[in-house]
Amino acid sequence: MTNTDHPHHTRIRRLANCAFTAKRVADIEPFVRELTVRLIDERFSSGEVDLVRALTWDLPALVLFRFLGFPDEDLPAVQVGADNSLIALWGPPTEEDQMGAAHGMAAFWTYTTQLVAKRCHEPRDDFATALLEARSTDLAPLSPAEASSIIFGVLVAGHETTTALLSNGFRQLLKHRVAWEEIGKDPSLIPNAIEEILRFDSSVIAWRRKTKEPVEIGAVAVPADADLLLLLGSANRDPEVFDNPDTFNIRRPNARNHVSLGYGNHLCLGAPLARLEARVVFEEFSARFPSLRLVSGQQLRYHPNTFFRAPRSLLAEWDVALA
Repeated sequence: MTNTDHPHHTRIRRLANCAFTAKRVADIEPFVRELTVRLIDERFSSGEVDLVRALTWDLPALVLFRFLGFPDEDLPAVQVGADNSLIALWGPPTEEDQMGAAHGMAAFWTYTTQLVAKRCHEPRDDFATALLEARSTDLAPLSPAEASSIIFGVLVAGHETTTALLSNGFRQLLKHRVAWEEIGKDPSLIPNAIEEILRFDSSVIAWRRKTKEPVEIGAVAVPADADLLLLLGSANRDPEVFDNPDTFNIRRPNARNHVSLGYGNHLCLGAPLARLEARVVFEEFSARFPSLRLVSGQQLRYHPNTFFRAPRSLLAEWDVALA
């Protein structure tokens, strides 16, 4: 769906919306909360942890697996697939890296098509089945290849971006200590805090587009068929839209006006699920770990690519109560 327009995009998106319903998202909240609590109990006892390794990388993948209908034991396949896509599509790979990433993405595509083929004969109560069963009176149903393409995109984009939302969120909330204390005392602030995280520290800082006809952008004439790099991170700091745009403010009244999740027909399909995951995670962690803080002196590293931005490691510590 990312690289198509009307009418092809309209048909695919309408049918995908029939499967990606608000009810389906709401129904998975108990699982997200149970998973968050389980990961806390299993991995957060020592007083110091890498939040990416212990939580923000695995949790979005496991939630997506449950939502889409994949078995948890195949988690490593999704992690490898996500890394390969970043390297091949948005990174600066060497020729050897390109070959390895291409093989990895092909294997990941095969994995996805096999799941869809299985759901054609063994339907279940999951998103993959819902895609195949999606119907609209004026639209042809999705083919298995189209359903596979949607799932492939959701797995790659939904995993990496939600990991970034959680990682960037922990970084900003803990860096701005008052914000962490405020959401711990008043969890009703968390939904707007998530919008400010998306605005201030965007999971996707840029995207690519091509003009279909000549257009003027900011008094600059742009010809048809021009390749554009849209700087979403810059738009989210536009002083004509946001007061004091370089200030992190979880009470910002128009924080939701960011463009981190796209706009219009291409608004992120999985946005409600990402917001739900972030809300549950920050509710549980701000309540359980009021003393959580970033380990001082750490050097943050980022995946070398053009568009996706989140730390690959984020060390945090907290006060462990004495027995």
